[in-house]
Amino acid sequence: MKQRALDDPNLAPFTRSVLAKIEPAVLASLTEHQFRCIRDAVDQTRPISRHSIDVRGNLPLLFARYYFVFLAGRDRRTNTRYEEKRLWKRLASAAGALLLGTAVLVPVVVFLLLVGYAIKTFLGVDLYPDTHLLDMVR
Repeated sequence: MKQRALDDPNLAPFTRSVLAKIEPAVLASLTEHQFRCIRDAVDQTRPISRHSIDVRGNLPLLFARYYFVFLAGRDRRTNTRYEEKRLWKRLASAAGALLLGTAVLVPVVVFLLLVGYAIKTFLGVDLYPDTHLLDMVR
C-alpha cells in the first residue's frame, strides 16, 4: 500500500526521494494517518523553488549520463551583486594605487640615481678606474 503511495504522480520529487529513504518495512508499518503526517511535514519543509522556469533532466548516452539544469526567473540577488560590485571597486582601487605608486616611484628612483652619479662625478670618485657610465651603457 505504501509503495503505491510513493508512485503517486502528485507527490513532489523531493518528498518522494525522502520517503524512499525510509526502510520499506518501517514504511509498511505506518498507519495511513502517520504516513500522511510524515508526507505533509516533508512537503512543508522542502526547499522552495524560487524560479519561474525550472527544467531539469538527464541525457543517457552510450558511454555516460549527463544532466542539465535550466533555471530562469526574477533576479533576487541584489545583495550579492552589491557585494561583488563593492569588491571589484576595492580591487580596482588597490590596482590603481599600485600602478600610481609604480609610476611615481620609478622616475624618483631614476632621478636619485642620476643625482648620485652627478655628485660622485663632481667629487671625483672613480668606482671603476678609466670607465665611464656611457662606456657601460653602450
